[in-house]
Amino acid sequence: MDKQLLDKYFKGQCTTQEAAAVENWLASADTMLLDEFMMGKWEEANAPVVMKPRVHPFWYGAAAAAVIGIIVSIAFFWQHRTGARPVAVKWDTLHNTSDNIQLFTMEDGSEVWLNTHSSIIYQNRYNKESRELWLHGEAYFKVTQDEQRPFLVHTGRLTTTVLGTVFNIATSNMADGSIQISLLEGKVAVSKPDAFNEVLLPGQMLNYTDGRQPQLTNFEKSDVLDWKKGKIYFNHTQLADALARLQQRYGCRIVLDDPSLGKKKISGEFSRDMSLEKILSTLGYVHDISFVRINDTTYQTQSK
Repeated sequence: MDKQLLDKYFKGQCTTQEAAAVENWLASADTMLLDEFMMGKWEEANAPVVMKPRVHPFWYGAAAAAVIGIIVSIAFFWQHRTGARPVAVKWDTLHNTSDNIQLFTMEDGSEVWLNTHSSIIYQNRYNKESRELWLHGEAYFKVTQDEQRPFLVHTGRLTTTVLGTVFNIATSNMADGSIQISLLEGKVAVSKPDAFNEVLLPGQMLNYTDGRQPQLTNFEKSDVLDWKKGKIYFNHTQLADALARLQQRYGCRIVLDDPSLGKKKISGEFSRDMSLEKILSTLGYVHDISFVRINDTTYQTQSK
């Protein structure tokens, strides 16, 4: 999707055909592009806007720690397909750029624990006509039951539909960009248009990589919810995937000078208050690899 067309859409400058194309794209959008677009709009905003969701400081193991998140609301306009006058639609962005977990309580009472460097966006119609949001990063959801309005989470071209349940979604924890949806309580349906519709039961995880069939497996809570307890846990994890998780948690970029290093396995448990440098040093010691800091946000491996 062209960013200029997105900009026109949110400013209410699209033709009926253009608006329809954008709305179809939003139903199956790549969240990375949408998140990048919304964050760009946030940077352009000059005045703060009051958000509806209640925001709670939330961090296991840090007494009275104040969690600060960036909360952005930007008003846009869009055209009715019938050609009627534009109707104001506000897109709300909840973006956690802090190093701590942030808890948001949505208007319907549903709770969203947003991991570091993760974001969700939704329209101001939330809890009126529907309960629908887009996720980039990782979040843990505890959804208030409402049979009349299912709760929908879009991640790339996947849609997770629930009535009331507890589940976790991660979109950037794996080196191959795969998405993991893990169900703890209740029941969810995960679908991709014209491809599949899988129903998950408690204890099941759906792993999806674009272009491949989804895989259903069982999971250990400690493997999936380590971040919510202030831990980073690797259990025979490939180094490439371990580094992908560290990139997500610390908001950085870690480059492997030799791609074959990514297949090496790592096991261990780390505290979230440990510095990235210390974790990388420990991981490197296991396989005789050194990590060199290139700049403030980039690290690169160097085989010894």
